[in-house]
Amino acid sequence: MPPLRCSFCRKDQDQVDKLLAGPGVFICDGCVAVCVQILAGEEAPRFPRWEDLSDDELLSSLEAAGESLAHFESSVREQVRILRERGVTWQRLGQVLGVSRQAAWQRFAAD
Repeated sequence: MPPLRCSFCRKDQDQVDKLLAGPGVFICDGCVAVCVQILAGEEAPRFPRWEDLSDDELLSSLEAAGESLAHFESSVREQVRILRERGVTWQRLGQVLGVSRQAAWQRFAAD
């Protein structure tokens, strides 16, 4: 299983002191500190633009993004499974996901 990562800075659980979990997202203590600065009206450091990262940094970030995408896909599948068990229709699921009833069924019915 890939390491858990902050959804904002993408540092993994071994690179931070604390990693807080929410429904399908994570935030590290460093990003919480930046949020506190912003909420206090203080100047906060900016994240670098993709163009400013080296090839290795961008590749590492891309790898982390792929891991995050797999985690989110798993979360979406779990939510759909629960909703289907509750009797929510494919039509409704498709509307929420921005796809047709048929597309929702094809993507998730095997789960």
